[in-house]
Amino acid sequence: MDNKTKGLMEFTELETVEFEKMAVIIHAKHDALSKLNTRMVQQILVEELEELKRIKAVEMERAAILKQLSLSGNDLNQPSVLEKKLGGEAVNIFVPLHSNFKKAFARVVSLNGVSRVLLKHSLAFIKQNINILTEGGKRKLVDRKA
Repeated sequence: MDNKTKGLMEFTELETVEFEKMAVIIHAKHDALSKLNTRMVQQILVEELEELKRIKAVEMERAAILKQLSLSGNDLNQPSVLEKKLGGEAVNIFVPLHSNFKKAFARVVSLNGVSRVLLKHSLAFIKQNINILTEGGKRKLVDRKA
């Protein structure tokens, strides 16, 4: 197995780990959102952005290796193409790694969908409270002179 193939496997595994870390961060964000804890949400968003930077760096490395191996994203789902480019032994190792990567990625995508729902719910809750406090817009919450 050549260094490029080993690198592809290493970066695929590393990116899977980073997506799993992101899933943990998103779970914490869900908890903070459900508790309407804005301070905690802010801290978690900083963590989330840092994790996104790490994921982007790893993905760029993985994409560079794919390019060196003359593989596209579609090729990764075709064992026959992979076998031609990487060899049979490498394919047997890579396919489970790539499968784990896809599962971790899908989990993060799903959790982000839940985050969107929680954020919409939180926003609706805030709007409802503002409506109650302003008596449907009849009272001002802030004096423009201030």
